[in-house]
Amino acid sequence: MYKVLVVDDSAFMRQLIKSFLDSTGKFVVTVAQTPLIALDRIRKFKFDVITIDYEMPYMNGVELIKKIKEITDTKILMISAYTRPGAYTTFEALSAGAFDYILKPSSEEELEEFKYELIKKLTAVCEECKKENTSKVHKLPAAIGGKILLEDSIVERVRLARVIGIGISTGGPPVLEKMFRSLKEDFPIPILVVQHMPPNFTKPFADRLATIASKCIKEASDMEEIKVGCIYIAKGGYHLAVEEINGKLYTRVLDLEKIRSHKPSADILFSSIAEACGKASVGIVMTGMGSDGSGGILEMRKKGALTIAQDEKSCVVFGMPKAAIEKGAIELVLSPDQIVELLNRV
Repeated sequence: MYKVLVVDDSAFMRQLIKSFLDSTGKFVVTVAQTPLIALDRIRKFKFDVITIDYEMPYMNGVELIKKIKEITDTKILMISAYTRPGAYTTFEALSAGAFDYILKPSSEEELEEFKYELIKKLTAVCEECKKENTSKVHKLPAAIGGKILLEDSIVERVRLARVIGIGISTGGPPVLEKMFRSLKEDFPIPILVVQHMPPNFTKPFADRLATIASKCIKEASDMEEIKVGCIYIAKGGYHLAVEEINGKLYTRVLDLEKIRSHKPSADILFSSIAEACGKASVGIVMTGMGSDGSGGILEMRKKGALTIAQDEKSCVVFGMPKAAIEKGAIELVLSPDQIVELLNRV
């Protein structure tokens, strides 16, 4: 049984979350109606995960996250409003230490989706925390350690890439912030990113990244010529793909069906890169639940592209990299710092 602390000043939301989690038989739920009560309980008891609302008396959710992180490293899930201001607040929470967020239901129709996402995310992060550190699946001999970054042949393959694709989900925003901030100013290869996010969140996220990293970072629009050194974030609620037209690469923003419940989907992005660029590309699958990206990045590897997975130790949830590795789609397993080190040698 996993121990969960639910912090929310709304009696309705406290009871709703508790009832959803109780129904699984996996969780023991404690509730706190104010941040002060929550901090008292965190000092006295050990929890596997904590859910936090933003609007609360005495201090907001971001301030509470910072206080909690001074006491414990327990994983924190932010309950976010489905609005553009809510998006900016969510990114502050992720930067402060929340591992992920979930959108608060605004209607009765959204309750089932909220329940599904809540249980899925809490279960995944609790299982990840309880796992033994002796994983076997990601130990690819050629990929372990920093020595691989010294191989000129690997650097040359990155240098020849026309585009880099990244698929990332749970735990992604802080990782991307750090990576893009550390990427050298004149990095020339365009990067396309599928970060699982709802529609109102991707534009604020791209704007935040652009400000933090001081780089050309934007939410992708349809039929935009892909420019040297720019980073394109997939638009929430749409798929992002690459298309070659008359020798030039363009972004495609596609309103197609969800792939494995995702829209945008990393599989769509990776498959399109395999088709448009072949071996002149790099695919990177990073922290996240599920298996999105594993099929598409396998297509990239079959075309000769360099394929990379984030290492288990640095992932919030190892699901997406693990699925790609198990499919035989991955050539290198690296930490985010090692990935940046490799890119900066181009």
